[in-house]
Amino acid sequence: MLTRFLLTFCLFCSANSYANEWSVLHALLPKGTQFSYMVVDANSEAILAKYEQETLRTPASMQKLLTATAAKLHLGSDFHYQTNLLGAQEQIKQRRYEGDLRLNFVGDPTLKRADIRAMLVSLKQQGITEITGDFIVNDAHFSGYQWSNGQAWNDLGVCYTSPSNAIIVNRNCVQGNLSIKGKGAKKATLFIPDYEPVSISADVDVVTKEQRVAQFCDLEVTRNSQNSYHLWGCVVPRDRAFGLAFSVNDPFHYVAQILDNELHRLGIKLNGKVRLESKQYEGGDNQILASYQSPKLDKLLAIMMKNSDNLIADSLFKTIGGSYFQRSGNFRNGAQAVKAVLSEQGVDLENAYLADGSGLSRHNLMSAELFMSVLQFIYNNDVQFDLLSSFSVAGVDGTLKYHRGVRGKQFKGKVIAKTGSMKGVANLLGVVRAEQGDRLFVLTLNGYSEPQSALTSELARDKAASKYLFENAFFETILRTPLAK
Repeated sequence: MLTRFLLTFCLFCSANSYANEWSVLHALLPKGTQFSYMVVDANSEAILAKYEQETLRTPASMQKLLTATAAKLHLGSDFHYQTNLLGAQEQIKQRRYEGDLRLNFVGDPTLKRADIRAMLVSLKQQGITEITGDFIVNDAHFSGYQWSNGQAWNDLGVCYTSPSNAIIVNRNCVQGNLSIKGKGAKKATLFIPDYEPVSISADVDVVTKEQRVAQFCDLEVTRNSQNSYHLWGCVVPRDRAFGLAFSVNDPFHYVAQILDNELHRLGIKLNGKVRLESKQYEGGDNQILASYQSPKLDKLLAIMMKNSDNLIADSLFKTIGGSYFQRSGNFRNGAQAVKAVLSEQGVDLENAYLADGSGLSRHNLMSAELFMSVLQFIYNNDVQFDLLSSFSVAGVDGTLKYHRGVRGKQFKGKVIAKTGSMKGVANLLGVVRAEQGDRLFVLTLNGYSEPQSALTSELARDKAASKYLFENAFFETILRTPLAK
C-alpha cells in the first residue's frame, strides 16, 4: 500500500522534503478529481501544507460549521424554539372557546405529534371541549422557499431533504418499509402506518440483479400534491424489509390532518376549520394557553454536527436571518446574517456563496482557506463557545464512528472533524491531535468519481476505495509532519 511506502520513505526524510510527500498523495485520487487542502499548526498558526486553498469548491455538510458558529454567536447557548398555542382566557365560556385559536409554528425541528397532542390535552384541561371558530396555523416565522436554491430535485422526496418550513412536525418525515412476501413474489409490498396522514401507493417489481441491470431499473418515487406519492420501479429479492423515509412536501396539509385527528381523539369539537395564516399575527391581547419548548442550542448543535442533521441546520440558518434582520427568516437573509455575524468577529467570508445552512445546495461555494479562518476562530475561542465538542470523533461517534478514511487505532480519538459528503463530493475539516500538538485541517474533494476500470478485486467491496486510501494517507502524513521552522 502507498501509505506504507510513504512511512518507510520518510524515515529518511529531512524536514524540507515533506512538501514532496504531500504531493505524492495526489496520485491516490482518480484522474480529474478537484481537490484542495490546508493544514495549520494550531498553536503557532504556521502553515504545514496547502494546495489550491483559495479555490472555491462545493462544501456539502461542512457548511454546517458556519451555521453552528453564527448560531452560537448570535442566538446564544440559551436559545430554544418555542411553539405557542394562543388564545384569550376571557373567551373560555361554559366549556367553549368562543372564537379562533392560533398555533404559531417557529421552525422547531424537534416538535413531534405527541407534543401537539400534549398542548391540546392542556387545552382540554382548561375546560375546553368545543371551539366555535377556526383553528389557525401560523407559518409566518419563515418566508420564501422551503428548499434552498440549488438542491437536487430528485432528492426532495426523501427525509434527509425534508422541507425547512416554519411548520415542522415529526421532522416532516414519514417512515415506512418495503418488503417481499413469499418466495417467487413478483411485486413488493409497501407498509405505511395507518395514523400517518399521507397517501402513498406502490407498484414495484421484484427482479433479479441481472434483470435490474438489463432494464436500467431502480426504485423511484413520484411526488404529487398534498403529500401524495407513488413508489415504482424495481428491487431485487431480499430477506428483510428495508426502510423508507418520505419527506412531507406539504407541511400545512400534514399538520392540518394531524390537528383534526387529535382534536377528534380528545373529544374537542371544532366548529370551524383548520386554516393557514402566512402573515405575522399582531394580536397582543392573546395569551399563551399551551406551549412546547425545544432543547437548548448546544443540544441542537451536537445533533446537527455529529449526525450532520440538515433540517436543524436549515432551520437555524433561517432563524438567524429572521432574528438578525427582525423579519421572517428565509434562505436569503440567513445567508447575509451568517456572513455579517462572522464578519463582526473578524472572519470575512469574502466571495464565498452561501445558499443554505445545511450544505444541501449545489450553489454553495467555499474555499479551504476561508474554512480555515472559521476553524481557527472556533479553536481559539473554544473555551467560550465549546463548538469542538460537537464534532464527530474518529472511531467513537457521529459520522466518523465507522468512516473508512480514519479507521484504525492510529486515528481513533485523534481525528475530530465535520464531514461533508454528497454525490462526487467528499470533504473533511477539523483537528488532528498529534504528538507534536494540535493540527487544524481542511480537505475538500470535488468532482470525485471512481473509474470502473479501477474496481479491482482489492477495491471491489467499495467503489470509492481510493478516496479512503487518500484520506488515510493524508492523516498519517499530518501525524508525522514536524513543526515548520
